[in-house]
Amino acid sequence: MTSPTLPARILDPANIRRWTDSPGLMGHLAAQPHDYAGYVDRGGYRSAGTGAGRNADALEAVTGSPGLDKLRGRGGAAFPTTSKLRAVAAASAAAGKPAKVIANGAEGEPLSFKDRYLMRFRPHLVLDGLVLSARAVGADVAYVYAADAVSRYTMGTALARLTAEHDIGVDIRVVEAQDTYVAGEESAAVRSINTGVARPTDKPPRPFQVGVDDSPTLVLNVETLAWLAHANTAQDPAPSPGFLATISGPDIEPRLYELPDALPVGDLVFEITGERTSRYNILMGGFFGGILPGWPSLPLSFEAILRQGSSRGCGALYLMPPDTCPIRVAADVAAFYDDSNARQCRSCMSSTETVASVLASLGHRQPGKQYDQKLARWSTQLRGRGACAVPDGVALLLRSILRYYSHDFSRHLQAGCEQCAAAPQTNRWDYMTIGMDWNAQPAGSNNAAQPVASTVGSST
Repeated sequence: MTSPTLPARILDPANIRRWTDSPGLMGHLAAQPHDYAGYVDRGGYRSAGTGAGRNADALEAVTGSPGLDKLRGRGGAAFPTTSKLRAVAAASAAAGKPAKVIANGAEGEPLSFKDRYLMRFRPHLVLDGLVLSARAVGADVAYVYAADAVSRYTMGTALARLTAEHDIGVDIRVVEAQDTYVAGEESAAVRSINTGVARPTDKPPRPFQVGVDDSPTLVLNVETLAWLAHANTAQDPAPSPGFLATISGPDIEPRLYELPDALPVGDLVFEITGERTSRYNILMGGFFGGILPGWPSLPLSFEAILRQGSSRGCGALYLMPPDTCPIRVAADVAAFYDDSNARQCRSCMSSTETVASVLASLGHRQPGKQYDQKLARWSTQLRGRGACAVPDGVALLLRSILRYYSHDFSRHLQAGCEQCAAAPQTNRWDYMTIGMDWNAQPAGSNNAAQPVASTVGSST
């Protein structure tokens, strides 16, 4: 999956910033990269040199940090982080073998660049969280798993600086992820490290039971690790984790905000558009969360969005103005799923192809077709049908358009749609894809970008 690059304005301080005065993950100079010395001055790496292995208090120290009891994974699945840590630690103890940890920075979501931001601009925050989690579960080896070559370079450089200063007690390796949508699914990450093939596997067992080298394996998104590290720094010992949100739209320059957990949608729309309006629709959570009306009072919390039948996913929000056809966007997302599934589960392959074909056909009137009934049936039948979440994402997409845009759907069947009819036949989702240009410089930065090789070797 090839991502286009964006001009230097993506690194403008106005486009990468915190919503509140709290330092959060971004810090006070959000568009500037942090170095090792500055991170240590802010309270980072407090436990990095405290020895190898898991001591009796490491797990409780990490999971008991203030503010982390409600932290959910930031990769999209939103599983409670402390529960995941405890499960891997228990499985490791029961198996009598060291666990493994994966910092998941594959970021195959086309609408997100928050993981690349963290690995490029806050690599020590990610590494600190990785060291903390490795100690908590008793891991002997940990991996930084990233598809982006620049992120592997910056993480490798930061790792070399860390290990020059500390005996961190864990072998950390920077490894290349395949640049595909499914490569970030946790069992695909495990399989990639084990075999070089980034495809999901059937469950059970799950990675926390049997993962890398047949060991219990903790897989956490790099933003999740960053929040773990943030909770353990001296600077802000009692955080209330928010989330990094990648915001974009047909007429909205992509930007990255660090948002409070329950910020109302209306406040975000007003900040970006200058309008107090409910006319925007939102492709929620990247390509995974379906399409929701932009109700101004809707909190952007995991629980509130879940109650609307959607998902905050990886925190990406695509704001669609009123003249953007939601059925067209749904068809574009379905086409992406059809193109990007792992090509290994027959039910997933056939269902994504069929759904994409039906939605793409709605640019032309379909009198007498009972597509609404078929899509309603597929929206329930597809859930849990594959080794990964692709069928679930397709099902959620269908449920959202049938629930909130049934009138638009019926109008398409009866009269067609000019926007849908004009959509390209291939790569129709490309206009939504966000990339980051390594050669672009943050405003006021004196740091020259460096060319990098396509891979970075292991580091211990």
